[in-house]
Amino acid sequence: MLCAAQSLPETAAPFEALYREAYERRLRESGPEHRDTIASLVRLGALLRSHGRAESAEPLLRKALETQGASSSVGPDATTELAKTLAVLGRNTEAEDLFRRSLELTQSGAQSARILLGIARLRQDNGNASGARQAYLEALEHFEEGAPLQADARKSRATALNDLGLLLEAQGELDEAEEAYLSSAEVHAEEFGNGHPATAAVRANLASTLAMRGETHQAAALLQQSLAVIRAAFGSGHDEAARLHNRLGEILEVLGRMEDAEAEYLAALTVWQEPSLARGLALADLGRLAGVQGDSAAAEAALAEAIRLLEPAGDAAAVDLAEALDSYGSVLRASGRLDEAESILSKALTIRERELGASHPDVALSLVGMAGVLHLRGDLAGAGPLYRRALGIQQESLAPDHPDVGETLYNLAHLRRALGDIAGARDAFERSAEILSVAYGPDDPFVVEIRAALRALP
Repeated sequence: MLCAAQSLPETAAPFEALYREAYERRLRESGPEHRDTIASLVRLGALLRSHGRAESAEPLLRKALETQGASSSVGPDATTELAKTLAVLGRNTEAEDLFRRSLELTQSGAQSARILLGIARLRQDNGNASGARQAYLEALEHFEEGAPLQADARKSRATALNDLGLLLEAQGELDEAEEAYLSSAEVHAEEFGNGHPATAAVRANLASTLAMRGETHQAAALLQQSLAVIRAAFGSGHDEAARLHNRLGEILEVLGRMEDAEAEYLAALTVWQEPSLARGLALADLGRLAGVQGDSAAAEAALAEAIRLLEPAGDAAAVDLAEALDSYGSVLRASGRLDEAESILSKALTIRERELGASHPDVALSLVGMAGVLHLRGDLAGAGPLYRRALGIQQESLAPDHPDVGETLYNLAHLRRALGDIAGARDAFERSAEILSVAYGPDDPFVVEIRAALRALP
């Protein structure tokens, strides 16, 4: 255990000395049970935790909590700070128990809300999405109680709305996520201004939800605005700028602006040059793009490297790993390596169902990929249920005119034609052409192909 002041980051060390001096002075002047003495000890523990010294903070906060027991007027601060420290140390069950004890000690709506936010994040880290959502909603209710919120409480509420949006988006509840992001962005703009990085970050999250709903033009515009703010604040070489470059590339790719998308991915990789999880994400996107453009060799190389970087991250990168695997499987399928493709795509589907739930739009994409392998093998009876399940998920969770819906209908139309269901094939081709002509334009080669397939039907 490291306790020396010099073991702290350089900017924190002088504060540790000051906090220790304040604690020692109050201990001498007022005694160990005085509220000011306990508060000084709690502040010292909180400082150590906030600078990566949770191991050193725990005994100090436990001492404050034990002493606080003799002084009922002190309040929940020591309990809350110890709970936060245990959460940092990964002792989540103990941490939640302490957070709940803190709730019993506080009468303040805003303070109760912050404690509930701690519980929500613990549950989210433990994979308890429904419990986390409940705690976020309870926290937001507490923020609304009593007198108008002070500035720090308004900012905490805005952060809670953003975090709730992230949770809802991950669960595929896109309407609710958009509502949370819009509320968060409004408060951030009021507190910080439209040109502040915090406001830009929330709007970038909103852009992701809009993109998932098929509102790609609006999503791209929001991301470009957010990227401009981040670059102005931190410079083009900042990690957050690279992240937004990569996300913007994904949306431009959906819009068919492949050269622009590639430029954004390469801009991200310029920042993320060292092996890292972030570099793995950008390589996965670049590899997927190469696959779409038919450069299978470049796609395989980029995706294999991406998977190598993403796999060691475990649960933290499971969803991103599944996406890279899905892209890799698609490249293998397109090159006729169906056994390899099926193995890779099956692994991606398993991860997505585990991490996202059976009705998530990304699960539908994996189902379409698996169905495609069976379709190419001539196993039409096996492919059909997978296409239909994928389409059901997409129609339930995405906008009716989302491109993914149109592309699944296109695949289903070919299957129906192969099965001799000409009327069903015609209906699916027509609906696919209608959706994709809006999404990609009536002269897009894909749309032209679909209309040609329609004309070729008996």
